[in-house]
Amino acid sequence: MKSEETPFRSLSRAERRERILWAAKEVMMEKGVDEASMDDVAACAGTTKPTVYAHFKSKDELFAAVADLIKGLFLGKLGNPEVYSSDPVEAVALFCGRFVELTCWQSAIGYQRVALAAAVRSPMIAATVYQTIFGGACASLADYLRARKLTRTPDRDAEFVLAATSWVPMMRHLYGLDEPSPEIPGPQGIPGRVDMKKIREAVKLVATTWKLS
Repeated sequence: MKSEETPFRSLSRAERRERILWAAKEVMMEKGVDEASMDDVAACAGTTKPTVYAHFKSKDELFAAVADLIKGLFLGKLGNPEVYSSDPVEAVALFCGRFVELTCWQSAIGYQRVALAAAVRSPMIAATVYQTIFGGACASLADYLRARKLTRTPDRDAEFVLAATSWVPMMRHLYGLDEPSPEIPGPQGIPGRVDMKKIREAVKLVATTWKLS
């Protein structure tokens, strides 16, 4: 624990839970979910293992809470399609480009590798990992398509277009074929390393199947 941090005992219950969450995120990213122990998390948070268990009944429950924390951070950086452009097709393309940027960031790739390794033994973790990275983005995109009545099947089309634009670059980064970006994604613009030409072509192709209601 950093010396300048507030002592654990002086924190409120909500602040203690948050301190534990951030400590668990740090430990699990470093050691992996299976290798990380509740003792490790307690030491990193500046508290004891019984206190960690007072907030989280199991390591899987703690990991699910960490995943929710990461999901909130991820979706906060991703934003909603409407913030990217007033033109629906361009808004969807830029949203997908931002999704690729965020999922291929070094920290995001590290999280996915750690989480997927743990997901093998736990259906709950597998579902949590999916919701953290893909499910939340799909829901946001589907809401955008639904609100603007761009298609009669917004959930299906959101999943399809997001997969069509992100699957290849994400897999290449996960398997180490491409080097993840070490830079924290900024709030503005899509970097040159994201192939927006391909993404726009894919989105335009999918958009031709949309049946406006």
